[in-house]
Amino acid sequence: MTLAFSSPAPAANPVVRAATRADVEQIWELISCYVAEGLMLPRTVEQVTMAIDNYVVAAQGSRVVACAALDEYSPSLAEVSSVAVAKSEHGKGLGTEVVLGVERLARARDITELFALSLSDRFFLSLDYEATTVARYPEKLARYGRLTSAGVDIIPKRCFKKMLGNTWEMPALYEEPAKQLRAS
Repeated sequence: MTLAFSSPAPAANPVVRAATRADVEQIWELISCYVAEGLMLPRTVEQVTMAIDNYVVAAQGSRVVACAALDEYSPSLAEVSSVAVAKSEHGKGLGTEVVLGVERLARARDITELFALSLSDRFFLSLDYEATTVARYPEKLARYGRLTSAGVDIIPKRCFKKMLGNTWEMPALYEEPAKQLRAS
């Protein structure tokens, strides 16, 4: 009798999708890695659970490898928050993919302005956000005030904003494949 072994199937590319309740623990663990380094504000499992409909994840099989959230302040204003990518997956464009997923979610909810806070200028600028000041968002400053009063250290970050149009625009990153589709 001969045993045949097949080579392992290549790992599937991560799928970007809306988060589900089954993802809560993994989202919290992913965010907690960055909280421990002082790079993100803490979230509890309960906070992630209550806001699960606002999260977008990149999942490889059942493993969440990236996430981002839409944190709404008003019917027209929201923050792109909780952007986290598993360290083993850095450099693969997953942060971009989950932020674009959050932008699609914002458009579906008719939100016209997004802002984000980051320690890196390059990331949000590459996604057509423009530099601004957090003072433009008193709602965020009030939240920072409450967190500071509760003993949370706030690391100063740069602020970026993006105005969303009423129609979804194809990011430059997808232009080439779209041109190929139109040409065929």
